[in-house]
Amino acid sequence: MTDKFKQPSGVRDTLPAECAAKRAIEDKLLFKFGQYGYRQIDTPALEYGRLYSEGDRFELDRLFKLSDCDGSLLVLRPDMTMPISRVVATKFAPGRYKLCYLGSTYRLTRRSGLREFTQAGVEYMGASGTACDAEAVALAIESLLSCGLDDFIIDIGHVGFFGGILKQLGLDGDKRRELTALVERKDVIGESLFAAREGLTSESMSLLTGLPMLFGDGSVLKKARSMCLNDEMNASLDELDALNSALVKAGYGDRISYDLSLVGEMSYYSGLVFKGLCEGAGSSVLSGGRYDRLCDAFGRSVPSVGFAVAVDRLVDLLPSDDKESRPDEVVGCDGAPEGIAAALAYVSAATAKGRRVDFVGRCSERELEGYGVKFTMFGSRENK
Repeated sequence: MTDKFKQPSGVRDTLPAECAAKRAIEDKLLFKFGQYGYRQIDTPALEYGRLYSEGDRFELDRLFKLSDCDGSLLVLRPDMTMPISRVVATKFAPGRYKLCYLGSTYRLTRRSGLREFTQAGVEYMGASGTACDAEAVALAIESLLSCGLDDFIIDIGHVGFFGGILKQLGLDGDKRRELTALVERKDVIGESLFAAREGLTSESMSLLTGLPMLFGDGSVLKKARSMCLNDEMNASLDELDALNSALVKAGYGDRISYDLSLVGEMSYYSGLVFKGLCEGAGSSVLSGGRYDRLCDAFGRSVPSVGFAVAVDRLVDLLPSDDKESRPDEVVGCDGAPEGIAAALAYVSAATAKGRRVDFVGRCSERELEGYGVKFTMFGSRENK
């Protein structure tokens, strides 16, 4: 294959059957979001680079950058939360907003190598507290169930727990980012080497290496209490205790687990973080959390929580049913103007009644029979 026929790495074509499956998943997600009171919003694929460069929210070397006509730095949006936060902070009056979206995002992921994603998600903006967080997790569960996914669990953490550890260790800047990445990858060996290199105490080293072991059902929150070093860590567990109680009483106990080493890939998370994990997925099918300070950069305080579903991963995981793309009927004609006109009129009337009709054009009855569905022939040899 010559270079002119190759695709850039990290992108792929979506062929008709897969496209139909993808559209079905997208429709189910948007319908479920709407049932919970979320209204759809859309933002441009292009944003100014400073939207993502300020506050160390994204690694710029993972973004796709280009120059505007006036030389300004533009990027293809790497996520949907930042642009929606920009809209709410600059164009909406103060208040409570439940917004949902469906769109493509662009960034390099080192784990999978993909660079273009379709995401569907929600942002509950202008509200805080256990009730909002519980709804976000509950809706995440209901959304995956509505798509037909069953073998999954929502893994829940809180950035405040690990933040309390970082505070106690006095780490910041590059060291903070390095350790956060090690914890996110559950790299126990890397954490041990980091602790030894930085001369951390044996107590701190034990805490870091034990952090990846703090996972399981709600009982792990009690175990984590014994490891708290400050008020920030205790406060994070208070929030998770309240959340767990609400979700269990609502009947979601078998769909949730806890992982105190879950710190969130996006640096803007400020509290709750969670991921949807599924057997065979390789990576999370859903991710989200609370980001109460993201809109501060726009001069507004807008506490928020939300999540994004990785639509492409759901397409790969769920069985494809191509029956929906098959026509109810095929229509052909003998090629004469009268036959063409009659066939087109018939197709128009049938589709107006909600039927799926494939107009084949000039053909024989034998060709129509080969489709294996009802057929109608117009022209000199009509067969209804």
